[in-house]
Amino acid sequence: MASNIIESAIIIEAPIEKVWQVLSNFEQYQQWNPFTPKVELSKVIGASVYLHVKMRPTSSKILVQKETLQYWKEGEQINWGIEDSWYIQTVRVQKLKKLEDNRTEYFTSDTFYGPLKSLVLLLFRSKIQRGFDAVAKALKMEVEGNKTKAV
Repeated sequence: MASNIIESAIIIEAPIEKVWQVLSNFEQYQQWNPFTPKVELSKVIGASVYLHVKMRPTSSKILVQKETLQYWKEGEQINWGIEDSWYIQTVRVQKLKKLEDNRTEYFTSDTFYGPLKSLVLLLFRSKIQRGFDAVAKALKMEVEGNKTKAV
């Protein structure tokens, strides 16, 4: 893994269609997503995406992050990122891969660019990694029907 990338992956015991249904239903994120409990977006490439991010699992403080929808492949992948900043740019990928036996791999990553990427990663890498891991586990539990809290 490159030093400017944060990533997480998990195998989900469900068909890709079922995983996509949960992953792309942003209105329901507050029910299962511990890191980004609210996402506001339209499915228009280039449109704004507003991520309501909970950087600390035990805090009620929410950070609203404005990003841009970069890519949408129905049933498979969503990308958004920071494009309009001189000091930091990002590409966030959430991708599903169909596996044998009705299983799906969920993969997410955030790649950081720009002159302040090292500082941003120094300050936030562990929180983002913890958040990505929590999202992967929570998505798995939501799709598989196990409602035990993933934080």
